[in-house]
Amino acid sequence: MQAFSGGRVAVGISLQAALQVDLGSRWAFRLPLEVGVGGSGDATFSEVGLTPGLLYRWRSDAAQRWVPYLGAGLKLGVAGAGREFLGLPLVTTVQSLDFDFDDFDDDGDGDGGSESDPNFESRLGAFPEVWAGVEWHPNRWFALNLGAAYTYVRLLGRNVHLLHERVGVRFSL
Repeated sequence: MQAFSGGRVAVGISLQAALQVDLGSRWAFRLPLEVGVGGSGDATFSEVGLTPGLLYRWRSDAAQRWVPYLGAGLKLGVAGAGREFLGLPLVTTVQSLDFDFDDFDDDGDGDGGSESDPNFESRLGAFPEVWAGVEWHPNRWFALNLGAAYTYVRLLGRNVHLLHERVGVRFSL
């Protein structure tokens, strides 16, 4: 996976599992669940999403070995990126003196944890995604999928472009 924004690039890995229901010989409904992380130095990016969408396959025969496809969906999930990746200035915070010795690692808010990173921004939303690729079917129940996906995310007024190259297997029931 590669993510591009603010003149920076974050390279990483994404894992995906999908359910696909055939709606005929050419159309299919696809529901992938994906987790991806990437980084380059201090430039980081991550995502988690569920992308329901439709897929069109150029298939004229059920025994066709090579099947190209195009599809699109709406990724419902969370995307997050470091401010440096987005091309935004870093936020600096001043730590206050805390003389309350009885709470050890607590930051004083009673939750027992620490503050979140002010230099990592995240957004819950819906993001458009398109798919393209080809499937190789050596038999009826197995396929090797070679594809790519593009996702567009808007985060803090900045454009983030995600490109996923995918190699996967598909088993048909």
